[in-house]
Amino acid sequence: MNKGELNIKSSDLTSSEELNISYEEIDISKLIFQKKTDNLMLIISFLFGGFFIIYLLNPDNYKDEGWFGIALFIFILTFFSAIITYVKSKNLVLIPTINHGYIELLKAKPNQKEFDEFLRELSNRITSYLKLKYGTIDLDMPLEPQLMNISWLKDREIITLDEFESLKKELINNGKGNSPIGFNK
Repeated sequence: MNKGELNIKSSDLTSSEELNISYEEIDISKLIFQKKTDNLMLIISFLFGGFFIIYLLNPDNYKDEGWFGIALFIFILTFFSAIITYVKSKNLVLIPTINHGYIELLKAKPNQKEFDEFLRELSNRITSYLKLKYGTIDLDMPLEPQLMNISWLKDREIITLDEFESLKKELINNGKGNSPIGFNK
């Protein structure tokens, strides 16, 4: 986390990428929790499971001497494909961005406590940064852009309705001084 932006680095075996996203673009109030499973592995697991059940339910298979070995082999295939499917599944948290993109985070990586602390710190930094940047009354600037700024902060749930009304009143009544949100006299 840098001043005013989130620095994201991602890499895999063949490439790496670094991206800076400004705090204005991140909407931390609308997190999306998602569980992703590899559909191909899920289908393979069901197919092996279906073959196993069909093999067990067919009485003609018990006439041969090697029926137990074949049943065990199909069961092992089913078991390992189910384990691989489970291991490859991911719990994700998607953080929406203003330009209709998402920041994708693996939930509980490296652990749940650090993940929760990261989200809390990100939320606090975004709130502080946006309040300071857009929630400061400057009487030398035109009224309308400042009203739009504080309205935008209210819509993004960065400031409460009471803070919005207080800032609006100060702005309209030509309040004294440049006072950021939370530091009103």
